Parts: sequence; C-alpha cells; structure tokens
Amino acid sequence: MKHFALAVIAGLSLAACQTTTSGTATQSTNAPTWLSIVDKTLLNGADGETEVVLRSNGTIGGNEDIVGTWEERDGKYCRTLTEPERFAGTECQMVTLNGNEVTFESPGGRTSTWDVQ
Repeated sequence: MKHFALAVIAGLSLAACQTTTSGTATQSTNAPTWLSIVDKTLLNGADGETEVVLRSNGTIGGNEDIVGTWEERDGKYCRTLTEPERFAGTECQMVTLNGNEVTFESPGGRTSTWDVQ
C-alpha cells in the first residue's frame, strides 16, 4: 500500500508552469490550485512514514526509491516513473486539494490522500 501511494503521487506536471531562461519554473496565473504543493513535503502512511516531494524542476523525490518526473496536463497530475519497476510508466490523475490534504485519483478510481507539510 505504501508503494502504491508513492506511485499515485509520483507525477505532477509542469505544463501549467512557465520556465524562465534561468531554468527555474514559475507558476502561471491559470495554473490549478493543487500546484501549490510543489516543493512541499507530502506525508502518507499511519505515522506519515512515507515522504514525497514534487520538485519545481519536474522531478520526484522522497524517502522511498522513486525515480521519475511529473507535470501538469489539462489540470491533472501526470507522472512518469522508471523506479520502482512495478510502478513504471505514465499515469495522469485528478487532484483535489482540501486545506492541508491532497488526494490523487487514478483513472481506475484508486485514491491516495497525503498531508501537505
């Protein structure tokens, strides 16, 4: 379950962001509100033992062995993972931000809720 939650998170998109000539990403005015979680720690699990960060440079990191990238496409969080192998691939998910909680819903209806730090 812990790894599934990581897979759900692992792919936010930068399509609603603009990249400056210096290579830093800035959020556009039409960007979805859930993009406010970028560069913040997301915690999941009974004791918040799983941490994930969706970085503004389009990469995903955390305390698990996740390797991948993310971007925003048409308001959805899209992630492409290369590790762990069982979650490898691209998936776009609906995102709901409610206070300090963000919920990701896969096309198949799986949900994963994370605390935003």
